[in-house]
Amino acid sequence: MSVPLIDLQAGDDLALARRIDAALREAGFFALVGHGVPQAVFDAAFGASKRFFALAEADKKRWHIDDWPIKRGFDPIGWQSLDVGMPPDVKESFYTGNTSYGPNQWPDEALVPGFGAACEAYSQAMQQVARRLMALFAQGLGMAPHAFDGYMRDPTCTTRLLHYPPQPAEASPGQIGCGAHTDWGAMTLLAQDDAGGLQVQRADGSWLDVKPLPGALVVNTGDMMPRWTNDRWRSTMHRVINKFSGRDRWSIAYFFDLDPDARIAPLPCCIGPGNPARYEPVTAGEHLIEMYKRTTVAA
Repeated sequence: MSVPLIDLQAGDDLALARRIDAALREAGFFALVGHGVPQAVFDAAFGASKRFFALAEADKKRWHIDDWPIKRGFDPIGWQSLDVGMPPDVKESFYTGNTSYGPNQWPDEALVPGFGAACEAYSQAMQQVARRLMALFAQGLGMAPHAFDGYMRDPTCTTRLLHYPPQPAEASPGQIGCGAHTDWGAMTLLAQDDAGGLQVQRADGSWLDVKPLPGALVVNTGDMMPRWTNDRWRSTMHRVINKFSGRDRWSIAYFFDLDPDARIAPLPCCIGPGNPARYEPVTAGEHLIEMYKRTTVAA
């Protein structure tokens, strides 16, 4: 394994919190096992994803993200460039979110049976894992386990089904499956198949392969965490290059991004004499909207 491995079933909470703190200080990533999510939940979500992306392009575009007011649904290859200024990413995806902020687009049940139910079950399972990790995050910073509860009363959570076709030989220079980027919010939970291709940037600028581990979630912190922790924790650059396996790559990213009105500013435990606050306050919602606009090619 190429990033730290943490087993939620091994050790007490304080020991786990210390290990998570060390991983987020150094790599900004870790692999998580012992999370308790049944394999059937993963299988159903990946199965639904594969059935949807197997549809004809014209059918998939019936649920295009730009035709839905809260930007949920299908986005085709070329719709996004996460490495701003580089050629568009070679991936397609489908976004869903928590319904307290508006309804999801769901493909016709006749075309993709069980799609909505599988996505909802997956999102609910991931939110349970994310809330468990947030309690450990708080303890890793020396705070009480429930210190972050006021920031996640009704968090903005997004599930993104992702399909990466094999990297085409005729791709533009610099065009890859998913351009180098940091995530935007608090935490990302990623499930991936065994195709590989995810890479994390080391401090020296080189790239480290994150090898798939059966049953593991890959966890990383996004741009809100350096703001919150005054750079104690990292938001690490990463990318996907799907040109080594010669086959399709499948993954599901779950973004746990706090309440839209949550005020993100350096925590008192992360500032002090000789370590002043390095960031101005911002709300979680304002930050996410700005990042979305910055990376969308076909708005």
